[in-house]
Amino acid sequence: MLDALQLVLLSVIFGGMVTFQILFAPLIFIKLKIDIARPFIRAFFPFYYLYFAALSLAYLIICLFVGDNVQAIIAGVSLLGFIISRQLLMPKANTASDANQKSRFNLLHRATVAINTLQLAAFFAALILI
Repeated sequence: MLDALQLVLLSVIFGGMVTFQILFAPLIFIKLKIDIARPFIRAFFPFYYLYFAALSLAYLIICLFVGDNVQAIIAGVSLLGFIISRQLLMPKANTASDANQKSRFNLLHRATVAINTLQLAAFFAALILI
């Protein structure tokens, strides 16, 4: 039973992240005017990080109960990435954007994108390992 729950949680995390990166994020900037898209994205991301942090925490707990240490490490490191992105990097990026500090914003934004991409790759690897 826990094995099935582990697979379902992992699939929801991976599928949700892929859907966001491939479909949702590009469509926001394609379909919405920039003066609407930017505030929307800024309001959306705290929920995105919180949602995937909560799912990663649940996945971590299930992995620990199952005794799958490799999957638990993937979940724990990814959880940490969501927290760092939400609590540290995103607020600093927003502040830099508001202050028109483009190079600082770009650096912080690239950091969140890199973390998210590494998390996605890690969850993909986790799917392969299961």
